[in-house]
Amino acid sequence: MGTNNRIPTVTRRLFLRRGLLALGASAVASSISLQAIANSAATLPEEPALQTLSAEEYRILSRVSDTIIPRGGAFSLGALDIDLAFRIDAYLDAGDEVLMQGIRGALLFLEHKAPSLIGLEGTFSGLPAEQRESLLLTLRDAGGDATAVFVGLRSLCMFYFYTATEAWPEIGYEGPLVKRDKPVYPQVES
Repeated sequence: MGTNNRIPTVTRRLFLRRGLLALGASAVASSISLQAIANSAATLPEEPALQTLSAEEYRILSRVSDTIIPRGGAFSLGALDIDLAFRIDAYLDAGDEVLMQGIRGALLFLEHKAPSLIGLEGTFSGLPAEQRESLLLTLRDAGGDATAVFVGLRSLCMFYFYTATEAWPEIGYEGPLVKRDKPVYPQVES
């Protein structure tokens, strides 16, 4: 699936931290009832062997990525065609607790709380594609934490979509001139 071409850790870490730290996961997660989480976990689809995300988080992220990068949208290739949620899972650093708290909080907020912002009941992943898109656009325009959730998840999806070798022909990128296993300059861990 193209996950063997690792992106330098410092690049991923800085990009993801800056994009997702603003999510305030602890405030969001505390407002979600445990019963709502348990109810949605009862109907999980088959998922691949995940490294970092839970089955529910993978399912939600799959719906988010499909809504942001649908097949036949800007590109003929969509997020589900390359299993973008699985690709993101493969690159996430489970040891980065702050980052993971932000991602998990954003996904739980979007799944369980955000639909009520546009007067809908149920979960984000249970909505039809048109309503999911409408909800994401509402978050984009709402300001504050809602916009931070939208920007963080959109950035996460777009970054990993554009860095997937399967997407390169879609965006007109022919790949690096010189293919190397390691970066030219040594990366410094933060």
